[in-house]
Amino acid sequence: MAGPTDPDDGIFETLRRGDNSAAQEEKTRSVNEREKALFEKQQKRLSELVEANTTLPCTVSSVRVLGAVHTRPGFLKRIIDPLLSANRDRPYTLSEAIRETQYAADKLHRHGIFHEPISISIDRPDRTDPTSTPTDVDLYISLREKGRIAFKTGTEAGNAEGSAFTNLYWRNMFGGAESLNLNASIGTRTRTAYQATFETPILGNPDSRGEVGALSSSTQKVWASHEEVLKGGWTKLKWLGRGGKHELGYSGIWRQITGLAEKASPTVRGDAGDSVKSSITYSVTNDQRDYPLLPQNGYLTRSTLELAGWGPLQGDVAFGKAEVEGQGAVPVPIPGMKGNSGVSFTTGLRAGLLYPLPLGFDSKPLTSRITDRFQLGGPTDVRGFRLGGLGPRDGPDAVGGDLFAAGSTNLLMPLPRLGPEKPVRMQAFLTGGRLLALKQSETEEMSSSSVRQSISSTVAELGNGLPSMSAGVGLVYAHPVARFELNFSLPLVLHDKHTPPHALPPPPDATRLREPQHAVVCFGCDRLFQTYCSMMLHLEEGACHITTHELGCVATSAVDSDLYVLPQWREYLHNHYGYERVGFDTDTENENRYECTQCRVIFFSIKQANQHAKSPVHKPLVFKCPGCAKQYSALSGILQHVEHSTACKEGVYGGTGAMGRLLQLLEERVRGRRAEDVWEEEDFP
Repeated sequence: MAGPTDPDDGIFETLRRGDNSAAQEEKTRSVNEREKALFEKQQKRLSELVEANTTLPCTVSSVRVLGAVHTRPGFLKRIIDPLLSANRDRPYTLSEAIRETQYAADKLHRHGIFHEPISISIDRPDRTDPTSTPTDVDLYISLREKGRIAFKTGTEAGNAEGSAFTNLYWRNMFGGAESLNLNASIGTRTRTAYQATFETPILGNPDSRGEVGALSSSTQKVWASHEEVLKGGWTKLKWLGRGGKHELGYSGIWRQITGLAEKASPTVRGDAGDSVKSSITYSVTNDQRDYPLLPQNGYLTRSTLELAGWGPLQGDVAFGKAEVEGQGAVPVPIPGMKGNSGVSFTTGLRAGLLYPLPLGFDSKPLTSRITDRFQLGGPTDVRGFRLGGLGPRDGPDAVGGDLFAAGSTNLLMPLPRLGPEKPVRMQAFLTGGRLLALKQSETEEMSSSSVRQSISSTVAELGNGLPSMSAGVGLVYAHPVARFELNFSLPLVLHDKHTPPHALPPPPDATRLREPQHAVVCFGCDRLFQTYCSMMLHLEEGACHITTHELGCVATSAVDSDLYVLPQWREYLHNHYGYERVGFDTDTENENRYECTQCRVIFFSIKQANQHAKSPVHKPLVFKCPGCAKQYSALSGILQHVEHSTACKEGVYGGTGAMGRLLQLLEERVRGRRAEDVWEEEDFP
């Protein structure tokens, strides 16, 4: 007889346990199958009961919301109360009660503060309750709230820019589906950007929301040799209506063009300084695409209208701006392939117009500024061209345009080994566009009729010939957050002065210098310039041993200087005119951080800080245009204005107007002292 530790017992025990394990698995499988069949039978029976009693009258006596811990009862009441039969004119049928409850649950879901799914249960009230009736039903809505606060930090790289960001999102802030979104970022091009947005539903309706926000940013516009500082706020009303999503808003933004590069063009220098835009905006978007980041089917239409500075809006700029966009996508079937092939063809078209308007209740339209004009070109716009590479230019700077049209066509195909299910596509594309400034007469004053004629002639020019075009191939990855592209493109059609990303050198004939239009000769060194503005910039930079103080004193000494010199600055011109030394506060912990003491803009290198200090941003507005009273801080600025304006010529090239006589006086004084190279104080009374 074997002992307790006999190995034979272990063998038999193992075999016995193995048999029991197999039987247990079979038993569990059988139980699961029976439970599944029973559940399906119950669901089928419930569906049959509902279908058989769809017309059965019922009364919703109570609605209970479970799981809404941080949501205000008053907010829920606006959505739930319409379900109660006491608030209805007629009784429910069972199907109507279910449909209305599902609609209320969908409204709760669209607020974005609850997880999916939202469960709905129907039950009979307690039969012992004397207030209940045989048709009464109780509704139960089970919710699970999303997290209230989300904090995120990260880095981004793309479009020749790198940045680091921080984001704080506070959901359901006061228990009524309000949200607060705070963003802060620093980068190589967008040096600093801060934004705060508060959004709330209106009367508990998820399709109608109000928004207020504020921003502060400093962005380097490398394509226009300056840095743009923005500070301001906005308010918006958003609603879902006929035709798509609508937005109506007002914004007030203070803008500053500062940090001018050494080779900044006269156009950029003329627009340097501060301006205020006060505008109302209306937009409507209808997006019927199946997947916006990588559409396979559907269409998108978007239109935006902006009115700035006109009538009671005031501000420093006045214009009307309209922009439209359309996009369509269709799937391309492949012969012999069933289902979705993953191949699609998309096409898009954009167009915009900036219409100059009078400021306030004036009758004379204002010319547009570089901060308000359209820019065209770049990897997310018209591929194959630099940022701002299409459109009017002044020297090295892209100064933008008032009218543009751009379009693109794309053929998207799945990668062979990944298939159509993956959000990765190969693409072949053809893009093109054109950006123009309004054509203005050289002699006619700017008026409402001349603006209409300019728009008509510019629209005609837009259709004259082919637009700048490029073609290429690449890869597209549709991440849930953004769309990423890696493309190779080649310009096909190139209009004059447009800049491709890696432009080939021009042919030898194109490198010859053009004869200056007016052959302006420098008063100090006989160098030729195309405009008096560029010649004055040359003098103001000290190239001919003359200072801005001396030039300003000559301007003040003219007989008709009251026409273009502000009286309150006359004493300033005699004693202190010149570049003010702008102070900077330095951070003791970070020696490479400089903050301007006047506008509080932060710079991260001494070179940028010095450029800012030497720019016209903080100089007083000493000169005014005799034609429109627009003020400038330097002679080059007012000359750039009158030379490029159709309304304020002021006899620059004829010597008949105030500015023409000023130039004659400057030439006489400067040339009269060239031989001596000595400037005495009495020469500038």
